[in-house]
Amino acid sequence: MSLDLDFVRQQFPAFGETSLQGQAFFENAGGSYACTQVIDRLSHYYRATKVQPYGMYDASWIAGEAMDASLARLASYLGVSADEVHLGPSTSQNTYVLAQALANKWQAGDEIIVTNQDHEANGGAWRKLADQGIRVREWQVDASTGSLRSQDLTRLLNSKTRLVAFPHCSNIVAEINPVAQWCELIHQAGALAVVDGVS
Repeated sequence: MSLDLDFVRQQFPAFGETSLQGQAFFENAGGSYACTQVIDRLSHYYRATKVQPYGMYDASWIAGEAMDASLARLASYLGVSADEVHLGPSTSQNTYVLAQALANKWQAGDEIIVTNQDHEANGGAWRKLADQGIRVREWQVDASTGSLRSQDLTRLLNSKTRLVAFPHCSNIVAEINPVAQWCELIHQAGALAVVDGVS
């Protein structure tokens, strides 16, 4: 099956704008153009259900049910249960909250590993834990390729490693990292893996 690029482009009204003709957009972390289906769904939200969910009136109840349904659809798509999915305001905020929650379970001298292939939204929250006595170890990219190497991760992992944060793919070097392979190594070392899927 081949991808019909003309059909795909037709789903994005922005690409019909004269000022955007002939452009390529590689800044997804800064925001992406939405397809018609997303625009329609957001328009409906702003017209009919931009209220606090689960209240004692119809629009509020409808909004809550729509949130639940969207979580269930996303969980199904990801192959996980709905209680394993969290939606929040931003990657930066979600990662910061997660880092603070996990840091409360760790002790001074425990270690986390971050990469220099990450963008600030993932790496920054973890690096700040150094202020709480957590040792932050840097998993550096290979300078000649921009790639993270499995052997470097293996060398960094030890009995004090509590977490490894790395990107699924890098919008800097256009590389898709082997998430399953690295998560297996990380879990074998008894650590958690946080994979940033935004960049």
